[in-house]
Amino acid sequence: MSRKIELTTTYSLPVETVHRTLTDENFWLHRVEQGAENGLKVDHLTAGDGTIDVGIAQEIDKDKLPSMVSKVIKGDLSIVRGEVWGPLTDGRADGTFTAVTTGMPVTVGGTAVLTGSADGCTLTVEGEVEVSIKLIGGTIEGMVAEQILGILGRDQEVVEEWAAANA
Repeated sequence: MSRKIELTTTYSLPVETVHRTLTDENFWLHRVEQGAENGLKVDHLTAGDGTIDVGIAQEIDKDKLPSMVSKVIKGDLSIVRGEVWGPLTDGRADGTFTAVTTGMPVTVGGTAVLTGSADGCTLTVEGEVEVSIKLIGGTIEGMVAEQILGILGRDQEVVEEWAAANA
């Protein structure tokens, strides 16, 4: 059983600007620096020629999770969130996103498409969350899906702020 994730975000920025930001090594290092107090760190980062493969790791404090979730965690809980972006070709860039955890059988993955338009660009994300825990996996999938959608929504703000500051 899995839960679908779908999100469409519209930017008022040109597709070239958004893509340049998403594939900028310094953008991701800045993101990690901003979240350092929350335990964010770079897991891996390879950038070049308008592409990037980046992973951001974070240790999660089990005490801040709902008790239903913290009870099923085995050992420490950490998450690595990954994004891969390909080159911008003819106003379109394709990407993928993943999230894997230790301590709980959660897998997140999907695709992202960035396309240009006359008044900016659109990011379309589609994916799935799967939590392999009997009886409560579906409930946890819903919580994880909400968190992922929240992160993706905040990403839009951060991209726009970075692009404005680094134009």
